[in-house]
Amino acid sequence: MDAYKQFADIYDLFMAKDVPYDAWTTYIDGAIRKKFPAKGRADLTMLDMACGTGNMTLRLAALGYDIIGVDISEDMLMQAQEKSFDAGKRILWLAQDMRALDLYGTVDAAICTCDGLNYLLTDADLREVFRRLRLFMNPGGIFIFDMNTEYKFKEVMGNGAFGDTTQGAQYQWENHYDPVSRINTYRLTFQIAAPQKNGQPELFTELHRQRAYDPKDICDFLLAGGFTAVTVRDGYTDAPLSPTSLRVTFICHVQS
Repeated sequence: MDAYKQFADIYDLFMAKDVPYDAWTTYIDGAIRKKFPAKGRADLTMLDMACGTGNMTLRLAALGYDIIGVDISEDMLMQAQEKSFDAGKRILWLAQDMRALDLYGTVDAAICTCDGLNYLLTDADLREVFRRLRLFMNPGGIFIFDMNTEYKFKEVMGNGAFGDTTQGAQYQWENHYDPVSRINTYRLTFQIAAPQKNGQPELFTELHRQRAYDPKDICDFLLAGGFTAVTVRDGYTDAPLSPTSLRVTFICHVQS
């Protein structure tokens, strides 16, 4: 869970190249509008869990939702707060570990995108997040989230290395997947071209770990945590999950 420290400053540069935020926003908005056809967006309170620098939060706020952003990284939230100020959006940003989620009230909808829940490495932690979230969800609410699949960790990322460069920054990604523990470990080494006082580019490294889960287990955890009618999809589409899906999206409901 202790990730995204120095990366917060350049997070958006790399994520913008790989994450279709606008398409995901359209999908999430459509699911919520279908759930609450008689309510306007401004009448709905939403939670963005593991919100990072607020890329999804701000898009949903721009549509009119009353939204709260929660993340464990204060550095990420500082970026999010600056962006919301620049956009003229009043958003409540909370620095919290989602395993100890503690809101000031309840919400009608919740999301967790960009595989934030894969960072929970034990069944107990994941169960606790679902249990805590359910405490703060209104009857008839909806929870939408995504997770990376084991196929992606094992077959696509595997045990290898790759990198990318954008706008004066570059990174090297060294990946290792352990099929026994189902833990995917990746070491990110970043280089920022702007020279430091010694004339050398800035270098820093971060270690991240994510765990692969069986979607059937996730559904069981959700049901045990108080959610109902869980739907599983291939990414943010209406297609069913397949053995080669890279990302799974869960749409979960709370009983009215």
